Amino acid sequence: MKIDELVFEDREEISRLLLSGWTFNNIGKTIGRDKGTISREVGRSGMNRSTYRALKAEKHARKQKKKQGRKRKIDSNPELKKIVLKKLRKKWSPMQIASTLKTDYACDITMQISHEAIYSYIYVLPRGSLKKELLSCLRQERKYRQKRSKKGKPEEKRGKIADMLSIEERPAEVADRIIPGHWEGDLIMGKYKRTALGTLVERTTRSVILVHLTGKDATSVRRAYAREMKTLPQQMKLSLT
Repeated sequence: MKIDELVFEDREEISRLLLSGWTFNNIGKTIGRDKGTISREVGRSGMNRSTYRALKAEKHARKQKKKQGRKRKIDSNPELKKIVLKKLRKKWSPMQIASTLKTDYACDITMQISHEAIYSYIYVLPRGSLKKELLSCLRQERKYRQKRSKKGKPEEKRGKIADMLSIEERPAEVADRIIPGHWEGDLIMGKYKRTALGTLVERTTRSVILVHLTGKDATSVRRAYAREMKTLPQQMKLSLT
C-alpha cells in the first residue's frame, strides 16, 4: 500500500472529524497523513466538507483503483506493441498501421487495433522520452494540417502557453466516448463579438446545454459553467474540457 493511500478506517475518521468541524490540517495530524492528502480525498467524486461520507468515498476509491489496473490492449500484447512502435518510428500514421494490421492479421483479432486506440495510447503516455519521440512522429505525419507562416515571416509566438497540455491528453475513457459525464465547453460569439453564449456538449450522448454569460472574460465564463454544472446529477459531471 502506498504511504498516502487511505483505508476505510481512515475515511470513517475523516468523516467523523469533518462533522465535528476539524480542519484538514488537524485531521491529517490525527490519522498520520498530510493535509493535502485529506483535501484531495474530500474533493474526490464531487464531495465537500459537509457531504463527505466514508462509504461513498471507499466505493469511489475502489472503482478508480480497479479502473487504473486495467491494461490497454497495446500494453497487454507485447508483439502488437512491438509492431505498432516500429511502424510509428518509420513515420507510419496510426490509420496506416491499423489498416495494415487488419489485413495482415485478418484471422487474429488480438493483433488488430484501431487508429483511435493508437492515438490514445500515445497521448496518455507519461511525459518522457518515449512520448516525445512518438509525438514527433505524429507531427511529421501531420505537417500538412498545420497552419504555415507566410514565406519570409517568422512564426507567430505571442499568445501561446508554455508547456501547454494538449486536449488529446485526456484519459482514454474521455477520448473514446465510452462513459457519459464528460463535457466540452465552447463559446458562440454574437455580432461584432460584443456578446457571447456558452455551450456545454456531453461527449457520449451529445446532449447540449446553453449557458447564459454575463461577460466573455475567463472568470465570468468559468463561473457560469461551474454554476451550470452544479445542476447536473453527480454521475454526469466527471470532467469538463
